[in-house]
Amino acid sequence: MHAQRNTDRVGHAPAHFKGKAVIGIALLTILLIAGVAFVLIYVSTSREASAGDPGIIQVIYAQPIPARSLAGERSVVAQAEEAVAAQPRREWTESRARSTVPPRAQPTTTPTLAPDARYMPRAEAALQLAEVTSCPEPVGRLITETLASNVTVVPITVHIYLPPCYDPDRYAYSTLYLIHGTAFEQGGWLYDGVPRVADVQMSLGVLPPFIIVMPGADMRAGEASKYSWTNMGRGSYEDFIVNELVPYIDRNYSTWASREGRAIGGISRGGYWAIEIAFAHPDLFSAVGGHSPSVFTQLVGVPPNFSMLSMARSIDELHNLRIWLDAGDQDWARVDMQKLMGDLDDVGVPYYADIGEGGHEDSYWTSRVPEYLAFYSSAWPRTARAKQALGSAANP
Repeated sequence: MHAQRNTDRVGHAPAHFKGKAVIGIALLTILLIAGVAFVLIYVSTSREASAGDPGIIQVIYAQPIPARSLAGERSVVAQAEEAVAAQPRREWTESRARSTVPPRAQPTTTPTLAPDARYMPRAEAALQLAEVTSCPEPVGRLITETLASNVTVVPITVHIYLPPCYDPDRYAYSTLYLIHGTAFEQGGWLYDGVPRVADVQMSLGVLPPFIIVMPGADMRAGEASKYSWTNMGRGSYEDFIVNELVPYIDRNYSTWASREGRAIGGISRGGYWAIEIAFAHPDLFSAVGGHSPSVFTQLVGVPPNFSMLSMARSIDELHNLRIWLDAGDQDWARVDMQKLMGDLDDVGVPYYADIGEGGHEDSYWTSRVPEYLAFYSSAWPRTARAKQALGSAANP
């Protein structure tokens, strides 16, 4: 009898454990299905947000608002010493607002050139090898200054990149001004890798030596922010750049102080400022770049037929301005870029335009920094200009 009972236990054990196994497999299957569903919903939502035309939480065409007291703000020095945030940031915050701008034809990534084409040839942005120089320095210098301003209600932090072997006694250097977007109050172009790319390409002779000026903004001023709440003219962020920053750089650094020696560009909201400033001051800048430029759909209070051409001092003078426009294929700002392309086409002003891969985000702009720097510097001498050759055009 004992032997029979033991045999019965052995015979019934597999059925008991088999039932538990079936239950476990069922639970795992349910969890797996739920996880897959969650991932599919998340991916679908993310794609919709990136591909759509989300409204930007910014107003960039409005009447200036009187400055308010900023008592209690943290010191500017403390703000300047903070490191650039390590986490990627987007240039926009999604809202329920959607663009009502009628769609325009998509620009081609490589425009078909014809004898009367209005596009600048892509060769404008091609990398060129310079003659090897005797500069032994592999990297340039990054200087941070804080400028008191009569225009903004708070001082502005400015990052200044000096090329390898910067020699202010013997040479005058071309200058590139780069304005970031609304995701950063300062340091946006540093985050996108401009100094790192400049170090490598200048030390190898791929780029000529030039100075890069990256001004910050005043968003912490809230409603008194000139960067966020003005559009042009006296008392605007343009006023700070043109009448305070450019003269300061020319006084304190060895610059080739003429329009031929200056270029300006910007990202998103900074792209608006770069284009507005260059169009209004063709006597100061010979080249301008708008990278995912926010120049139309998100402008508040503009007339129905608004055009950035209304900012130009003269349409004829725009023919002498080298213009670059680009945006990502999933970038809401490509609509703005296309609108500006159409306006430039209407008046016969040449430009270079390109659609890249990506959205309105830092990863896209970072991937294109080498092309940006090549475009801006393509018309400059491959070596720094001797001050003796420049004569009175160079700074003492």
